[in-house]
Amino acid sequence: MQEATVVQWLKQEGDTIRKDELVVTIECEKASQDVEALTDGVLYKIVAPAGEIVPVNKPLAIIRLPQDTPEDLRAYETARTGSTVTGNDYRAATSNAPAKTDGVIKSSPLARKLAESRGIDLAAIPQGSGPGGRIVEKDVLAFCESLSRSPSAVVQKAAAEPGDKDKRIPLSPLRQHTIAKLRQSKENTIPVTSVTEIDLTDLVALHGQVKAAWQAARQSSITLNAFFVKAVALALRQHELLNATLAETEIVVKSSINIGLAMHVNEGLYVPVIRQADTLTVTAIAAAIAEFVQKIQRKTLVAEDMAGGTFTITNVGPLDVLFSTPVIVYPQVAILGIGKISERPVFVGEQIAKRKLCYFALTYDHRVIDGAPAATFRETLKQLLEQPLSLLV
Repeated sequence: MQEATVVQWLKQEGDTIRKDELVVTIECEKASQDVEALTDGVLYKIVAPAGEIVPVNKPLAIIRLPQDTPEDLRAYETARTGSTVTGNDYRAATSNAPAKTDGVIKSSPLARKLAESRGIDLAAIPQGSGPGGRIVEKDVLAFCESLSRSPSAVVQKAAAEPGDKDKRIPLSPLRQHTIAKLRQSKENTIPVTSVTEIDLTDLVALHGQVKAAWQAARQSSITLNAFFVKAVALALRQHELLNATLAETEIVVKSSINIGLAMHVNEGLYVPVIRQADTLTVTAIAAAIAEFVQKIQRKTLVAEDMAGGTFTITNVGPLDVLFSTPVIVYPQVAILGIGKISERPVFVGEQIAKRKLCYFALTYDHRVIDGAPAATFRETLKQLLEQPLSLLV
């Protein structure tokens, strides 16, 4: 949650309020909720009126506590309803009571969670800025920042800096490009990964039959990736939301299904694109993959070969990886990670049989795709791969 909209004030300025009494209703992206008073007092000033969008950590209102003096509240006398109150003003209007009561540290749930995640003892924070000296999230953040400026932190930072005898590897242009793309994806997507197990026993058998005929005719190899690309392309026909981009207030569903296939060749990561993959045969896709590999090896792959992708596949199975959580290739909204094919005993009806199973991990941008559409896409993909003859039609 980054911000919320004030929907309705249940109390008005001048009203007496009690701790835990409902004061205001706010609405975030997916739900509305009532906000309770943190202490007894009087609703002195409504800072954010109904209809206003308020960022996280900005005050909604000022509560006058019994011990507050006119001097404490002077900072708010000229504040208009809806005006922004600074953190210093907020602290000036709160009580200076100690953060501990009967040995119990008064703190918000978010502050406790943040402190636990960063290994901070709340007792080390001398004073909270919340009502009654309550420790809130910003107090924990400020304490962490003060620690980072301490001498011990400087020593730790110096120890982490590279020394004269450390090995230094300059970043290649390719690695710098990869870093930039990964950072772009992290900053512009909300990724979620879910995994489905698929039985590839019949597909592996079919691949073995096709592979022999293909090698005899083309003098080259056909990999399982060709079948995976075809299956994904057909599944995207039925689930077009995964073949899209997000453009501000619109979801743009792409007219062509262009599958990028991640390849790790010569210590570099490349993602050439197979265009209109849903219209190609498995053998045509295999030929395109083989050509891309040759281009990479000959260093003749050009930017156009890696442009225009609408969905990406990365197969880490040959690297003995059971499954992965792949990073979306921005501005795409989904990527499929394929893991290692493993032989395991499973029930087939009432019998136990040895089957070839594989984990397929779909990472999708939750801003565009919810869990249910992602699940139905994986189910369609499962059906196609477990009935592989459908891929040869």
